[in-house]
Amino acid sequence: MDKLYNNPWFVKITSFFIAVMLFAVVNYDNVNNQPGVLPTITNASKTLEEVPLHVHYDEDQYAITEIPENVQVHLRGPQNFLNILQIRPTYEVYIDLRDLGPGSHNVAVEHRNFPNELNVNIVPQTVRVTIEEKRTISLPVEIDLINKNAINEGYSVGEPVVNPINVEITAAESILNHVSFAKGFVDLEGVKRTVETSVPVKVYDQQGNELHLDVNPTVVDVKIPITSPNKDVPLKVNRQGELPEGLSIRSITTDPKEVTIYAPKDILNEISYIDGLNIDLSTITENTIFEVEIPVPEGVEEVSPSTVDVVVEVDLEEQLEVDNLVIEVIGLTEQMEVAFVEPEEGLVTLTAKGSPNSIDQLQKEDIVVYIDVSQLSVGEHEVPLQISGPQNVTFGNEGTNVTIIVSEVLNASDEDESSESEELDDETTTN
Repeated sequence: MDKLYNNPWFVKITSFFIAVMLFAVVNYDNVNNQPGVLPTITNASKTLEEVPLHVHYDEDQYAITEIPENVQVHLRGPQNFLNILQIRPTYEVYIDLRDLGPGSHNVAVEHRNFPNELNVNIVPQTVRVTIEEKRTISLPVEIDLINKNAINEGYSVGEPVVNPINVEITAAESILNHVSFAKGFVDLEGVKRTVETSVPVKVYDQQGNELHLDVNPTVVDVKIPITSPNKDVPLKVNRQGELPEGLSIRSITTDPKEVTIYAPKDILNEISYIDGLNIDLSTITENTIFEVEIPVPEGVEEVSPSTVDVVVEVDLEEQLEVDNLVIEVIGLTEQMEVAFVEPEEGLVTLTAKGSPNSIDQLQKEDIVVYIDVSQLSVGEHEVPLQISGPQNVTFGNEGTNVTIIVSEVLNASDEDESSESEELDDETTTN
């Protein structure tokens, strides 16, 4: 075997047969059907339609306004090279404008990366192009609101806020002359809150035809205020705990006094004030300001502002005795009557406590003392005394029990029957 490898004729013959087999593999599709030792090479032609015409030019400085997009390429040569070209299209058909300035030019169409074995013919062989210098203009972006009329009843749409306000459009001057406006689009269907979004910018001519130009930036940020039905309502501050001994409240106010609530109309109609603002009096030793978050009622979309300052002003406490206040009775039916046992006259003396200003302004008519008998049956009862007075005045007697007797009211017929019964009893006794 080593002798064969060292024989030059053996190596030459082996190399020849390997070369023949490789040639046959490459030209397999073009082998002549007639029997023979070596395959024949078949020439063929092919036409490539609508081949893109590439343009090489200074894209930062110039714009091409007149140029064919495609050309036709006629090819002729060995079929195997045509097949390879179809499988791996690495060719390019182009024109080179890098050495040309503004104006109209007739330019030869060039090509590259076609196999050298192919004859290449391009139609047309020259093309006419127009080169223009680029120019940049600035346009404000208009926002077109789609389905604006479909927004829920009672909601109002504010003016769109665009950032940035303007965009820059770069193109040839002859094209820029056709630019009319730049727009973005926002769909408002079903919207209930302020819209914040980003939208692409499109450029149009005077007839509303879109122009596909270089826009910078391509996207702008848009904010569209959507205001729901709203109204202003006051706030209710709830006091928790007790002030330290010797102090009294001069005033409790909120800043602002009212807030704006946003909600559907049916929800707004149900709300007359906002409750749930709580302050702890036990922590107060001097005039104090609390920042309190406003609770959002059910169904309300927004409360503005979301927090308020609760201003508490305090003074040293003063006292005042208010006597001969009539105890009113509430919850009494027409069939019942009440008689006071203690206090017998149904009068009470109260100790009012408050700031000097509150005590100075206190009038007897400002105080209502009452008991509630709506849940009481006939008989004697001890009932807690309830007092209603100015907001910043407290009363030491509140909650003290009074003793009453609840009885049924006798009508006229009952009184006659009662008299007759008494007369019969008298006669019986006499007999």
